[in-house]
Amino acid sequence: MSHLAYLIENDHITAVVTELVLRKNLRRGEVQHFVNGQVAFNQLLADVKAVDKIPDLILLDLNMPVMDGWEFLDAFMKLPLTKQVCVFVLTSSIHPDDREKAKHYGMVKGFFSKPLDGNSVAWMQQFVQLAGASTRAKRLYTSQIV
Repeated sequence: MSHLAYLIENDHITAVVTELVLRKNLRRGEVQHFVNGQVAFNQLLADVKAVDKIPDLILLDLNMPVMDGWEFLDAFMKLPLTKQVCVFVLTSSIHPDDREKAKHYGMVKGFFSKPLDGNSVAWMQQFVQLAGASTRAKRLYTSQIV
């Protein structure tokens, strides 16, 4: 099964390193990089009806220009998505309030400090697989009821 990951990160060096780690550790996965939340959100809006174009996971920086991570999460919550997307915060912020605030967003499944490592990606993949299995089971259950 192929996974699509969004990397939303404005720092070029961090993005390159994170993308390398993702590509090395995501089996059969594609990574799309966006320089801020607005660009990523615009892509999601364009693809909202095409389930196969919606990412399985999003790695989201919090501090970015144009649309920061918090603004992205607020907008993302309003999207009518037909599949579960696992969002993982990837930030250099060490402020405990950021970690606490992230817990209030149901789609945020993890909070990681930069730089990303292979163990974190493996953990994310397990979470995405569980979420995908849950979504498939829900679709099967719904189709059996109808």
